[in-house]
Amino acid sequence: MSPHTFDLTVLPGETRTGKIKVGNRSEVPLPILTKTVDFSAAGEEGEMAFDELSQDISFASRKWIKIENPNFILNPGETKEVYFTIQVPENAEPGGHYATFLFEPQLPSFYFEEPTPPSGEPFRLEPDLERTPVQPRVVPVIGVLFLFSVQTFTLEPETGEKLEVVEFSIPREERLASLENFFSRLMGNTVEAASSITITRKPPSSFVLRIKNNDIYHIKPSGKVLIYNFFGKKVGEAEIPQRTILPGQIRRFPVEFSPEIPEKLKWLPASVSNFLVQNFFVGKYGARIELQTKSPLTAEVFQPEIPVVLTFFSLPWHFWFSFIFISGLLFFLLVKYRKRIVLAMKTLLSPNPFFKIGQ
Repeated sequence: MSPHTFDLTVLPGETRTGKIKVGNRSEVPLPILTKTVDFSAAGEEGEMAFDELSQDISFASRKWIKIENPNFILNPGETKEVYFTIQVPENAEPGGHYATFLFEPQLPSFYFEEPTPPSGEPFRLEPDLERTPVQPRVVPVIGVLFLFSVQTFTLEPETGEKLEVVEFSIPREERLASLENFFSRLMGNTVEAASSITITRKPPSSFVLRIKNNDIYHIKPSGKVLIYNFFGKKVGEAEIPQRTILPGQIRRFPVEFSPEIPEKLKWLPASVSNFLVQNFFVGKYGARIELQTKSPLTAEVFQPEIPVVLTFFSLPWHFWFSFIFISGLLFFLLVKYRKRIVLAMKTLLSPNPFFKIGQ
């Protein structure tokens, strides 16, 4: 199927036409049923909720689209062009409206029947638990997204914060919660104090980033998370992939992070250099978001009005506890048995140790 998305800025009363290419990669002819439904966001991970009940044409954008020959047959290896017409009503509500084409194969009934047992196999009245269960059949349904941005003839200046970072934090499972609670109690056991302290057991492998769209149109923000150490030097960055956020919705963005390996350690094997970077990532760090998106109507760039910075402390205590314990033990042994160690070293470094021992 191509293309998979139409991102259109339209005016009330406007008419447009277009086409979609749909191909059959299977080895059997496929009768195709095409229908159009509205959709909205369901959850924060990009899920979709379909709607076929709304009838108000000013909102129900599925009613704006007319498909030529919505039912057809695709032969094996065949590609067909599906033509459509978009008629935006005069009373279309300004803002974002969202619909999708669904291409659903109408498969014959034998496709869903269980396979018959091989000839000669006895019929069983009770289930045979040793036999491999019948695998479920999958009916592939593909869709084309239509993202409409309906504008008015007299655009007013856009005001307000369009792009809002609702949450920027480190996952709970990567943090030392008991140590955070201890320091929060020292600071007065207030909610503000507890929320301002973030201590991780190692460099965070990911961040929790939730962004809200306060506009009446969909937006597609993207950017980076920059990590700085206590001295203000950048030690790594993480990509914020571009995702679409529908109006008034919150969406979670996947942000994966790995500290940069310094040039002086790149000659080492990857496992060794990663081990050193992970365990020497100690101290106070700051993570700053660089985020932006463009208005679907104009070239105006939106950014969060308030800079978003997350301060955290990295404490890979497993490594440092073992390192300090072993170092302390070696120091103790050196101090306690220093005379014997010195004597043994003199003996080993003597030019003729066997002669001296004989004397």
